[in-house]
Amino acid sequence: MKNAHSIGVTLALLHQNQVALSESVQFISAWLQRQGLVEVAEAVQPHIRMVVANCVQIDARLTSLLSACEEPEPG
Repeated sequence: MKNAHSIGVTLALLHQNQVALSESVQFISAWLQRQGLVEVAEAVQPHIRMVVANCVQIDARLTSLLSACEEPEPG
C-alpha cells in the first residue's frame, strides 16, 4: 500500500495547488471588479464556482482514499 499512499499524497498536494490557484484567481477577480473591470470579473465567476464545487468532491474522495491507504492489509 506504500505506492497507493504515495499516489494519494501526491493527489492531495495537487488538490492543494488547485485550491491555492483558485483562491488567487478569486483575489484577482475582486481586484478587477474594484478597478471597474466588472465584465471581466463576472466572466471568471462561473469558472470559480465550478472549481469550488469540484474541490468539495475532490476533498471528500481524497480523504476516503488516504484513509483506505492507511488501513492494514488483510492477511
